[in-house]
Amino acid sequence: MLSILKSALNANTNEMGIVSNNIANANSTGFKKSSTNFEHIYSMHNSTDPNKFSGQGVNISEPRLQMKQGALQATGGALDLAVTGRGFFTVVQGDQVDNPFYTRDGSFNLKANGEVVTNDGLSVMGFLGEAKAGLINLIIPTQKVNESTNTISIISNVNVDSKGKITATYGLDDEEVIGSFGLASFINEPGLNPVGNNRYQFNAKSGEPKYGIAMEKSFGKIEAGNLERANVDITSEMVTMLKTQQAFSGVSRLLQTEIDITKRLIDG
Repeated sequence: MLSILKSALNANTNEMGIVSNNIANANSTGFKKSSTNFEHIYSMHNSTDPNKFSGQGVNISEPRLQMKQGALQATGGALDLAVTGRGFFTVVQGDQVDNPFYTRDGSFNLKANGEVVTNDGLSVMGFLGEAKAGLINLIIPTQKVNESTNTISIISNVNVDSKGKITATYGLDDEEVIGSFGLASFINEPGLNPVGNNRYQFNAKSGEPKYGIAMEKSFGKIEAGNLERANVDITSEMVTMLKTQQAFSGVSRLLQTEIDITKRLIDG
């Protein structure tokens, strides 16, 4: 009995941790909530009948990402990008291109050298010019030299269309296509491994990434000037939290009662 109650206590503790994390990230850009299910533990111990199982407690399943689309929040920022549908942006730390991260947080910035980066400085990957293969660090030159007039034009605007194509304007009206933001997709997106900061890495469960352009094949659409909000329903999470806390309190009382009874039996 004690082991059964302890398993229930542990399961509720883990559930509260998952729900707490969802609530804490309700305002995080591109965050995907996790959910889990309670599972009964059965045993055939002390039974010769293969159809008879005895309950041994409960456990919770491994947390699973819920990839439901989050609502869009308009920002007007030229490099604030949201993906509607399938697809993750690819970002890397320094030159670690063989160890990429994947994210739905498209709040990007332009460094002085023209490199497109995340808020904490990771490089954003994409395709050069009209290419659709060969991911590279995206760089939008901040100035352009006009060789015929020997003048320098400063970047005045950046436009990203629904396919992720980047067009930079220099001076008043000198437009140049720089490249495109690349997207990654996975056979089993909920199987991705969360690594913090609303980023993920692929593993055997998710499958390896397939790269491409927005609005091609199975990829979604890029919405410039918008960010995807977390897909957390605060009301639903609070209800789950209250139910889990009530279950935790109930199991705690049962466990204490069981301990007291066992102690009295031992003491005689």
